[in-house]
Amino acid sequence: MRIGINALPLEPGYCGETVFLRNVFAQLRELQPETPAVFFTSDKNHDFFAGWDRALFKSPVNATQTGLPVSEREFAQALSHAGVDVVFSSLQAAPAKPQIPLVIYAMDLQFITGPLSKPRWRDKALVKRVMQTCETALAIVAPSEFIRRQLLELLDVPLNKVVVAPLGVSEVFAKPQPCWVQQPYLLAVGATRPSKNIHGLLKAFEFLEGRPHNLIIAGLPGEHEREDWGPRIMRIQQCPENALAGLYQHCEAVICPSFYEGSGVTALEAMRAGAQLVTGRVGAIPEFAGNAPIYCNPESPANIASAIQRAIDIEPEKRERRALYMTNAAAEYTWENCAWKTLQAFRLR
Repeated sequence: MRIGINALPLEPGYCGETVFLRNVFAQLRELQPETPAVFFTSDKNHDFFAGWDRALFKSPVNATQTGLPVSEREFAQALSHAGVDVVFSSLQAAPAKPQIPLVIYAMDLQFITGPLSKPRWRDKALVKRVMQTCETALAIVAPSEFIRRQLLELLDVPLNKVVVAPLGVSEVFAKPQPCWVQQPYLLAVGATRPSKNIHGLLKAFEFLEGRPHNLIIAGLPGEHEREDWGPRIMRIQQCPENALAGLYQHCEAVICPSFYEGSGVTALEAMRAGAQLVTGRVGAIPEFAGNAPIYCNPESPANIASAIQRAIDIEPEKRERRALYMTNAAAEYTWENCAWKTLQAFRLR
């Protein structure tokens, strides 16, 4: 079985989808060498997947919110030319009429929850197309039980068609890494999308004006990217994984005030690094983090700020005990387990 991975719409850089794909297929390359994979890439991200078997899509790749960003006919021809037996794609960018068996992964369903709340004719058409894609797919890989439930509730996907494969955490987050920025600082990780509640985060940070801490925002640019973040905020769009681990390990707290979290990847990385975690009780976060975080109300900047202050003011001994607990709790989430679970989806064909 040769797997073709639809990486065409992915931005090069550190995000939940690229972390999932690169780590899972690195594991599968070791665990199942008889199951090769090829990444279908664009001019924009071809170099990002260096070291993998790649097929560069030479035709223009369109910027699109949903749907395959290239011609379905040309994509089918590329799959055939590469000798692919099954295609693996995000639900958001899956081909509408696949010519070969299709397995889908769904990191989050925010692109569906919006249209469902505004049922205009074009939104209904989008939801209908996504439902048809789910019906066509052999299986759907979800990173959490939260996403599995949403697939059922929003798209009527049968539960036995969904394989839950919780994401893993690289061991680099548990190994001591140097601090390469000025301390003390708070850390927020993730693309600057609306769901990350950047506005609430910045308002909460204003409440901490008397504190000496800076705020580091690390992640790819999104719709809420700013030209000027202000004097106390450091903006890092990309950095190597070991450098990101260092940011987690030496911060006073990781702030995750998101309105929606489908995979909980930021929480898992923060926990594996032993960081104090401030987050909302939303999406998949409680599923993976349990009682480890200091929970806040993402709708209230004042409440976020209060939770941050609690994290900063934790006594050193209690901080050390909490860090040890979180590091051990996150250790059970491995990429090997995620890879085996993902492989189950292909065996349903």
